[in-house]
This record gives sequence, C-alpha cells and structure tokens, in this order.
Amino acid sequence: MILGAEHIEQPCSGEFTEKIYDILSPWNSSDWTWIKFDDENSVWCGEFRGKYRGVSLSEKLGIAVVLTSDYMYVLNIKTAEFVDFEAQPQYMDMTVSPHGDIFVTDGYALKVFTTGKIKGLQPIDTPIRPDDLRFLGWTGSILKMHCCEFLSWENEIDLSLDCETMKWCKQER
Repeated sequence: MILGAEHIEQPCSGEFTEKIYDILSPWNSSDWTWIKFDDENSVWCGEFRGKYRGVSLSEKLGIAVVLTSDYMYVLNIKTAEFVDFEAQPQYMDMTVSPHGDIFVTDGYALKVFTTGKIKGLQPIDTPIRPDDLRFLGWTGSILKMHCCEFLSWENEIDLSLDCETMKWCKQER
C-alpha cells in the first residue's frame, strides 16, 4: 500500500525500481514527472507523462492523484495501478486536507474528489467568481486560498474554506 508520495527530479538510473505510467496519444508532450512512492516494504519511483503540477494521497478515498500538464492520473493506493485518468487536464493546483479530501482548481473553480474516480469530482460553490484561484495552505482544517474577482482583477481576495463543515469563513480583501 502506498503510504507516501513526493515529487522528485529525474533519479539516476538504478536508484529506484521504476514504473512507467504512460498513455499513448499523439498529443503527449516530451516532458516527464517523477514521483517517489513509499510503501510498506520499499521505495520506488513512478514516471508520469507531462510537467509536474501536483501530487496528493488520500487513504480515506484509497487513491493517489498525480497531476501533470498532460494528464491527471488516479492510482489505487493498494495496488499502485492507475484506475482513472483525464487527458489534457485544465487543473493547475491541488491539495489534500488533513482528513484526506483532495481539492483541485483550474483557477476559476474549486472541486473536491468524492470518490476514487475523476467523474466523482464535485464543484464547490464559491462566495465570489474567482480568477487565478491558488491554494496557499492549511491552518488545521481551514484551506487558505488567494484569487482575484473575475473581471475585477484589482480586487484581490483571500478565501478560507472550513473543510470539516464545507462552509466559507470570513473573506479578506
């Protein structure tokens, strides 16, 4: 079972056992991302097509999600096999809550995985129409974000979402 995942630079040949996660497509880029996985018995490396954008692990959902410029890969953490993917994803950032909920953004919307499949991504209503939405980090179960208001780019706003209640906290302008 996968217990940890982190982005690394291309490892030296033979440094890790390697597993290539490639999807054949004429639209693939020549870029690659390397993720070091820790499981109960070993450390190994996964190679994923595209430039790195993020990696998140959720024991709650039983998945690891690797986001690159070419694909969003969803792996089963028990088997390390990929169970779902989305080509040419628009998502720019992702994060995982302390409770194992995986959030993604394309800069204009916020979504959360509700199942171990990409079609289980559910949109979360935001108090404003965001543009350039970015994750800043976690304070306990509060997800801190920064964005501009759509079509009012001078109006920069910090947003906070309580991920236990899925309610928005006070906005800061």
